[in-house]
Amino acid sequence: MPADSSLRAPTRSLVVWMPDWPVIALTRDGPHPLDPADPIAVVEKNLVIACSAAARRDGVRRGLRRRDAQARCPAIAIVAADPVRDHRAFSPVVAQLEERAPGVQVIRPGLCAIRARGPARYYGGESAAARVLLERMRELSLVDVRIGVADGPFTAEQAARSATTAAEPIRVVPEGAASAFLAPLSVAALGDPDPGSGIVDLLARLGIQTLGAFAAMPEERVRERLGERGVRLRALA
Repeated sequence: MPADSSLRAPTRSLVVWMPDWPVIALTRDGPHPLDPADPIAVVEKNLVIACSAAARRDGVRRGLRRRDAQARCPAIAIVAADPVRDHRAFSPVVAQLEERAPGVQVIRPGLCAIRARGPARYYGGESAAARVLLERMRELSLVDVRIGVADGPFTAEQAARSATTAAEPIRVVPEGAASAFLAPLSVAALGDPDPGSGIVDLLARLGIQTLGAFAAMPEERVRERLGERGVRLRALA
């Protein structure tokens, strides 16, 4: 994508991601929280949207139909999705993050963004700031927390999601390196609330598989084929 000196550089962002938050919420909320060691799946519209480690060991995955999850793991606890519960359980976590890095923006329960500049200055660098937040989350018994730092919240989220592991939970993408980092990632990273008829599916039909290929499409072609929403998504890539 051609450079434009009139555009401001993306804000350095730090994204904190806690995989399978709807399951974590069930283990932390209410008078009788579930045991995180048990097989658990949260379902919406009859599809699994989050599952515990024990359920994954039995082959349960996101996107699996409820009856298939039960067939793979007969002992699984199936619980309906509840956004109110997810937000309620996440609020104390946000409060703790705010104490160490003010200005937390909740993207959705289990995922939030913070402008990295202030915490980086205070704690002595972006990696150091990420480690401070990670340790605080672990003190709250949140064992699987991933943190990405990059130019802009979208790239930082992808860094947290696609470039971390439980053993290496922090990824810092250097300033100016967002395009190179994003280029090989699947266009599925853009998200698609309407699989089969949404933009990600249309890109697949056009033979566009990666964010780099999407970014290389001429803007007018994107507008013609995908509309203004497609143009906005291309800007992320």
